[in-house]
This record gives sequence, C-alpha cells and structure tokens, in this order.
Amino acid sequence: MTVQKSHITLKYKEIDNGKKSIYLDYYKDGKRIREALHLYLLSEASKKNIIANKRTMKEAEAVRTERESELLAVRFGIETKEPSTMCIGEAIDKYEKIALDKGDTSSACNIRSMKKAVDAYLGLETKVVDVDESYCDGLVDFLHKSYTAQFGKISMTSARTYIYLFSSTLNNAVANGIIGVNPLRFVNIHGRITRERPLKKFLTVDEIKALMDTPCPVMSRPQVKQAFMLSIFTYLSSADVLSLKWKDIKTIEGRTTIEVHSRKSSVPLTAVSMRWLPETTNHRGLVFKGLPKDTEIRNILLKWGKNAGLEQPLSFRLAQNTFIYLLLITGTDIGTISCMLGMTPKTMKGYMKMVAATRIEDKEETVEIE
Repeated sequence: MTVQKSHITLKYKEIDNGKKSIYLDYYKDGKRIREALHLYLLSEASKKNIIANKRTMKEAEAVRTERESELLAVRFGIETKEPSTMCIGEAIDKYEKIALDKGDTSSACNIRSMKKAVDAYLGLETKVVDVDESYCDGLVDFLHKSYTAQFGKISMTSARTYIYLFSSTLNNAVANGIIGVNPLRFVNIHGRITRERPLKKFLTVDEIKALMDTPCPVMSRPQVKQAFMLSIFTYLSSADVLSLKWKDIKTIEGRTTIEVHSRKSSVPLTAVSMRWLPETTNHRGLVFKGLPKDTEIRNILLKWGKNAGLEQPLSFRLAQNTFIYLLLITGTDIGTISCMLGMTPKTMKGYMKMVAATRIEDKEETVEIE
C-alpha cells in the first residue's frame, strides 16, 4: 500500500494482529532513508478503529509534509530552524507558568508534583525532542507500578492526573513548534492506569440499630424516619418513596411486595421493613402523606444522624447502598440482586468492592433486627 504525494512517500509495514507500521521513504543526499514514524494503523474491524486510523493518517501526513518542507528548504538554500535544545524540565516550568497566569493555582500545584515524578523517572534534562513513544510508555509504567512520592506510593488517580498533565505539557511544546507530534497520543493509558472510584458508602448493622433507637429530631415529622428506614430495607429511592401509594403494596399467597414503577420491578416487603409503614386505617393514596420538601428532609436526616452518633451524613442513596450491603453480607446471590434491582454485572462490581473492603468480625451477625 503506497500513497505517492511527492518524492517523500508514506509506506506501511505489516507487523502483528493486522496492524501496520507507517514509515517515510525518501532520498536525502543520495541516500535512501526509511524513517519510522512510530505511528500504527489498526485492523479496520470496528468503527472505533476506522476513526483512529483517520486520525493517525492525519498525523502521518503532517510529518510527511514537515519533512518535505525541510528537504525543499535544503534544496533551495533556505536556512532551517535547528532542533530545540529545550529540556523537559523547562517545558514543564513553562506549562506551570501558563496555569499560574490563569490563576489556576490548583493545577500549578499538581504540575509541580508531576514534575517531581518525571524527575524521579529519567531526570529533567531529557530534551523534549527526545521524548518519544518509548519514553512515554516507560513513564506510564513507572507511575503505575514504581513511583513513590513523599508519603508513599501514589494512587491510580494521581498517576492518571500526572500523565494527563505531562501530555498537556507536550501539547504546549507542539503548539510552540518544539516538536511536531505529541508521542503520548499513541500510548495506551486507559487500559493500564484506571480511574479509582471511591468505595460506596453504607450503614453498618450497629449504625442501623443506633438510628432505630434514636427518635426523629422533629417529632412532628415522624414520616421522615419511617421513609428512610423503609428505604434501607427495600432499596426505594427518594423519588420512589415520595410517589409510593398503598395500592403499590400487594400481598399474594402470603407474600407481600412493593411495585417499584421507576424500575418496573417489585421488591419483597419483609416483616422488618413492614414495621416502617405508617399506621393508618385509610389505605388509599400516598403512603407518606406528611413528608416535607427535599431541603427540610435533608436537614432532618442530618440532625437525626448526628443525634445517633453517626459520622457520615444520611441520604437516601446511602440507604439504598445499605440495602445491597445487607443482602450481600447475608449471602444473597449476586445474580438474584442484579435481577431484582435491574443492575448490570459491571454496576454490581462497585458493591462487591464495598463489601470486600469491610472487615466483618462476626460473620454470623444477623440483620433481622428486633
């Protein structure tokens, strides 16, 4: 496969897995030169690869045009610019100055931390023009596996941030004509440095008991406590609770369930959860008729949690997470939970990590709270 634009030609070499390496083929001073561009075309088996190949070809054509201009300049005796001697440390400093000039002190601080990591990698004296794909590939591995900062090994999130800031530094060098292409664009980052997601928060059994023993701080609003506790044992969201009607609670052959219209599914209503339904003889309309507006609910939950001695603020999302936590620690099958709540296996991974990170001292502890 050959694209002939001029006496400098883009050519392609088959490598592995259907990939092709792009190189320049031309003559200079009577010698034939084959210049590897470290750019690769992927097998066009997917739309994603086709789009990536178009972007790669634009990069390759830009380099080919640059080389052609250089050869023409030599042919006609035009002076060409000498390669920049700027080192990577200086390039990082220039990028930090841009952040400071914008008043972005937070980014500037992160850039300084990134500079320390680059220094620990191969030093700051490496010339920017010598920063290639191999250099960048090694930096990704270094940040991922080896780099230790002042207070220990950095998190994956920090490693990812440093790589993005380093890439921005190289993009700035491209904009200033120091280099032609940012080599980090051709390095796989996402598969090696993944973004860390915070562990999902939940209430422990002891914390649930503390809430049960603590009265609602606003005695005229007992429905807030009832609605929150019902959410803990049914996975009902704030919106589900607000719209819950008595007709959504059905008992068939001794089994009581709540129809959750937002998920088009039903959730079992156990003896524990039924305790938190309002006591009334009028089973018509909304179940919780006395709930205040969202702002007042949040304030009541905040006060209630503090009165119960809880550190984390209460929210209905916390209650929903707690429902899944209770199911998991009592051995409920993941497939059953996924089916009941309409969750994908990928979503369930976050909840599995939540439980895995928790040290359960008493494995026989029950959640059938009396």
